[in-house]
Amino acid sequence: MKNLINFLTLLACIFLTMSPTTTGCTITPKYTIHVVNKLPSPQLNLHCASKDNDLGYQTTSENYDFTWKFCESFWSNTLFFCSLAWKNNHVSFDVFKSKKSDECFDGTCYYEIWEDGIYFAGGNAPRILQKKYDWQQ
Repeated sequence: MKNLINFLTLLACIFLTMSPTTTGCTITPKYTIHVVNKLPSPQLNLHCASKDNDLGYQTTSENYDFTWKFCESFWSNTLFFCSLAWKNNHVSFDVFKSKKSDECFDGTCYYEIWEDGIYFAGGNAPRILQKKYDWQQ
């Protein structure tokens, strides 16, 4: 009976970590994603999602920091992506992939959106941004 209770407790812990937008990660790492609009007017339109979680469509003004937190899946197959549109430009890219999670030092992935492209830095401040994506027209 004791083994059954231990097994059920373990299953409950695994189930709790499967939800990628929970704030209390117990077994898997917790990550924070920042997508910061550094563009002048007009506003940036963005849409971010994973297979299981649609974070909705956002219309952001300059310096707005769209942020979310999640727990990596137990199977290390978490993927979040964003699609951005500004003026006649657009771009879609993966903001987090479990296979590249080491790029997000200290559990933070930080993106800044500029007129000439999308910049990335892993970890907390001070950040050294590197251009990662160009806009498409």
